[in-house]
Amino acid sequence: MFKEETWCRLRICCQFLLLMWSACQACAQTGQLQVAELGQCTLESGQSIQDCKVGYRTFGTLNAAKDNAVLMPSWLYGTSADLVSLFGDGSSAQHLVDTGKFFGIAIDAFGNGVSSSPSNSPHQHGTNFPSLTPQDSVRAQYRVLTEIEHLEHLHAVVGLSMGGEQTFVWSVLYPGFFDLAVPILGTPRLTTYDLHVKEIQVESITTDTDYANGNYTREPGLKLANLIGALVVTSPEFRNLTTPRDQFAHFLAEAEAPQSIDANDRLWQLRAIMQQDVIGKRTIAEAAHSATARFLVIVSAEDHLVNPQPALDWAATLGARTYISHGNCAHLIMSCDAEAVSSRVRAFLADSK
Repeated sequence: MFKEETWCRLRICCQFLLLMWSACQACAQTGQLQVAELGQCTLESGQSIQDCKVGYRTFGTLNAAKDNAVLMPSWLYGTSADLVSLFGDGSSAQHLVDTGKFFGIAIDAFGNGVSSSPSNSPHQHGTNFPSLTPQDSVRAQYRVLTEIEHLEHLHAVVGLSMGGEQTFVWSVLYPGFFDLAVPILGTPRLTTYDLHVKEIQVESITTDTDYANGNYTREPGLKLANLIGALVVTSPEFRNLTTPRDQFAHFLAEAEAPQSIDANDRLWQLRAIMQQDVIGKRTIAEAAHSATARFLVIVSAEDHLVNPQPALDWAATLGARTYISHGNCAHLIMSCDAEAVSSRVRAFLADSK
C-alpha cells in the first residue's frame, strides 16, 4: 500500500514538473526576461564583474538542427524590452526578425540596468563598477549562448546603433560562430566626429552638479545631457518638420525631462562605446576580411550620432550589400524608414538560410 501510494505521488510530482518545464519553455519563447548567472566575468581591463548577470529574451522556436538563432544586442541606454517589437511574423514594418522562421534572442549589454551595471551591482555599486568595452559585453553574450542556451552556432547577429557596433565586434571576436551580420546604424570604429559627440555627452553628465561625481543619493535630472541626446539623434529637417515653433516649449519640456536609466549606467555605456574599434592597427580591409560572416550594412545618410562612412567602407571592401536610408529622422531610422529597413533585413536573413 505504501509503495503504491509513493509511486502515485512520484508520478504526480513528475507530471507537475513536466508541466512547469513546458510552461517555462513557453515563457522563454514569448519574450519574457531571463537572467543568466555567469559568476565572474573577466574584462579587457583585467578587472572582473562579480556576480555577473546578463538579461535576455527569446522569441519563436529553435529548430532541431539548432541553426536558426538570430541574436540582437541592445542599443545605447536600451534594454531587451525595447527590442521586443522588432521580433514578429512580418505583419508590422517594425519586424526585423521573422519569428516564424527564426529563434530570436534579444540580449542586454552591460551597463543598461538589466545586465550587470553600476546601478544594480551588489558588490561593485556605482563608481566602484569597473570600466567596460563593447568586447566585454560580447564575450559575456557568447557565454550566455554557449553555456546557458547551449548553442554552437547562430544564423545571424542583427543590431541597431550600439547593437550594430556589437555586431561588428561579434564578427571579429567570433567569426566562425555565425553566418550573417546586419549592423544597422553601427560603425566598426568611431570617427573623430563620433568621439566629439560622445565627449560632449559625457561632459554634460559629469559636469552636472547634481551628478556629484557619481555619488548622488537622488537621481540627477541631467537636463543638458537629455537635450543633447535629443539633438543628435535626428536631423534639423526632422526637428523643423515635426516641431512647429508654437509647440517648441512643449518639445523642450519633454526633451529635457529625466530619463529612466541611471546616470552612472549612462556614463559607463557612453565611455564603453567610445572604445569601439575593431580595426585597431590594421587596415579596414584587413579587419573586414578577418570576419567570415556575410554582411548587410544599413546606415542613415543624415546620421548625426554615428557617422556612416566607416560602415560603408567596411561593406565596400567586402562587396557587401548596403542600404543607405535618406529618411529625415536620421538615427531614429525605424521611425520614418522602417518598411525599407525591415523588408531588406527579413529578405537577407531568409534568402541566406
